[in-house]
Amino acid sequence: MTARWPLLVFGAMALAAAPRPAGAQDTTRSGPPLPADTDTVPPRTLPVNGLLLRQQHLRYEMRLVFPDSTHVVGTRDVDIEHSTYAAFPAWLIAETRTGSVPSTDSLYMSYVDLRPLHWTSVLGGRSRMAIEFTADSLYGGTSGPSGNQNIVLAHGRDLLAGTSMTEVVLQLMPHSVGRVDSVSVLEVDLGASRIVPGALSVDGEQDLDTSLGRFHCWVISLTTPDGVVDYWLSESDPVVVRTRQNLPHQPGVVFEQALVDRQ
Repeated sequence: MTARWPLLVFGAMALAAAPRPAGAQDTTRSGPPLPADTDTVPPRTLPVNGLLLRQQHLRYEMRLVFPDSTHVVGTRDVDIEHSTYAAFPAWLIAETRTGSVPSTDSLYMSYVDLRPLHWTSVLGGRSRMAIEFTADSLYGGTSGPSGNQNIVLAHGRDLLAGTSMTEVVLQLMPHSVGRVDSVSVLEVDLGASRIVPGALSVDGEQDLDTSLGRFHCWVISLTTPDGVVDYWLSESDPVVVRTRQNLPHQPGVVFEQALVDRQ
């Protein structure tokens, strides 16, 4: 299985090896269509105001949800901290995942507008990635058992780089039911890298019961050519409390993350 750093948890590609019950049904949904031309492209709201962000620790339980059972497959810890990068104030998002393929991530972002600056990751101890971002381009590379890859891409100011950046940006974006925003999404694996168009849409509101209590949430979907990721974002003191994503090669199986601790 190819190691990959997609927008949502790249560890999900390895977690898909968990037991799969017989008779699983395909529950994939295509989500709202992406903009077809420049006349229908939704407005861009990135970058956001990084001065409104606060330091925090979040822990998520990662699960595979089958039609008749749920398997806990690991945890994901996210720490958002004040830091510096190239001698300037910055935000650091440090992430650690447990499970069949443990991983670590470090993403530095500009302090004022949360643009990505530098991203490093280690997947399973054998696959590595490092990317440097400038105002309009990114460059870096990956290495792993299948070989090395150089990455050089142009990008705009609406770029989302990684799961944690997306979740942090959702904390700070304005939301209202029916709102749609366009973004660009960085996808990296050991074979190829690309930036694809995406659409963030606020599909509704919902009360969600969790181990931390009940949250009234915005229900937000991120649609790219590769599929849909759903987010439940608490409206009060915003934080992502749940995500769900259909696994592309296992019909009927959903990868879910649920917030179990916040400090």
